[in-house]
Amino acid sequence: MDKERTKQLIKDGEKSQAVRRKLIARTPKSAEIRFQGEQALGQEIVGTVSLPHPIYVDSAEGPCLTDVDGNEYIDLTGGFGPMVLGNKPSVVEEALHEQVRKGWHFGIPSAPQQHLANIVKEASPCADHVVFCNSGSEATMFAIRAARAFSGKQKVGLFDGSYHGAHDYALVKVDSKSDRSRPAATFLGAGVPSVVADDLTVTLPYRNETAFEIIREQKDELALVMIEPVQSSNPRLDSGEFLHGLKKVCEECNVLFMLDEVITGFRIEYGGCQSYYDIKPDLATYGKAVGGGLPIGAIAGREDIMNTFSGKDGAPYIFTGGTFSGNPLTMAAGVAATTYMRDHQAEIYPYLMKQGNRFATQVNDFCASLRIPARVMIAGSMFYMVFADGAVNSSRDITDAWKTVEQEFYLHLLGHDVMVPGIHIAFLSYAHRPEHVDAVIDAYRHSFEDLRSDGIV
Repeated sequence: MDKERTKQLIKDGEKSQAVRRKLIARTPKSAEIRFQGEQALGQEIVGTVSLPHPIYVDSAEGPCLTDVDGNEYIDLTGGFGPMVLGNKPSVVEEALHEQVRKGWHFGIPSAPQQHLANIVKEASPCADHVVFCNSGSEATMFAIRAARAFSGKQKVGLFDGSYHGAHDYALVKVDSKSDRSRPAATFLGAGVPSVVADDLTVTLPYRNETAFEIIREQKDELALVMIEPVQSSNPRLDSGEFLHGLKKVCEECNVLFMLDEVITGFRIEYGGCQSYYDIKPDLATYGKAVGGGLPIGAIAGREDIMNTFSGKDGAPYIFTGGTFSGNPLTMAAGVAATTYMRDHQAEIYPYLMKQGNRFATQVNDFCASLRIPARVMIAGSMFYMVFADGAVNSSRDITDAWKTVEQEFYLHLLGHDVMVPGIHIAFLSYAHRPEHVDAVIDAYRHSFEDLRSDGIV
């Protein structure tokens, strides 16, 4: 179906207009907040957060969010990944109340930082030492700096479709018009110095063994190769062979190998993808789930590399800093959440895997039966609905051909009281009981049926 025809169908579609009217009618307070925000905020949220209809959250509990107008939604945002236990779990809430009574910011370190570091160390196969910071972006930025200092080399290898944060070195992306096997670099947004792409990074093809050849060719310049063990843009759990091959090549070439577990750590399994794939990198980065819902980042790794953070044993010293790094509120929340996940891992992670797979199977079977060009890609409890005609091996296989249809789908899904963020990467939590998952499956089916009734698919 051509794009102009699709646009016209959406313009004329009775159900599309009906769901818009429904959402507008029930969210007047959200509309007023948005208007006020436009008067003051240069940027309220990044585009990846933006919903198909503006909604502002007032409270959260378990698997649900409630907006400022009192409407309740099943939450598949999960705080963009941290909320493995669901919204406002009691163990974290109690820990925060206790810490607030003592104080919420000291600057000077507090005891819970040592406690959480030991928990991460025990959970992470590669961790001899741990350093905390404030976000996943900071974690990957500091890890890159440590790798460069330790190795004495400058370049970092990044994969097509990866996301490693919002600092300059993470904003290199692949030019979609370039060779798939030897991709060229461009930037995700303006303002990044050209030297980053030209001289400091190497772009690598995902799930393509040509990446191994490129690493061998540039081994004398490559300090580090970093990879998401599960790409947020392409969630799947069948990349173990590629990851082990990548590690072997890095060892052979004396290039440090890092897993970015900011999303996957404490989510895919308690020990993250390191445990799931039985793989031990030189470095790993964490964020999201390890903080129990509060801002956090962490770098973990081999002792001699981690010594760069302190200069211990003659290691080249790197500077890091942050007013709120290791702050007592985050540490208390992180200890509470990770301790609960550790003590209940035998129940939590098989449950999340089972419910995630059940959701994906039922939605995918429904789409296949009606020949709808959409399917759920899933890795445990994180998933992404792909709108595409053919097979998807990497994010480059996802085009804009069905973009308008995708946007209409999520508008209808919101109308069926299920919330997915603008980036469309979604998460189940331990608080989502089978009946909530059933309701989500029904909402996905009804949303597709709405699109079929409109003639859009």
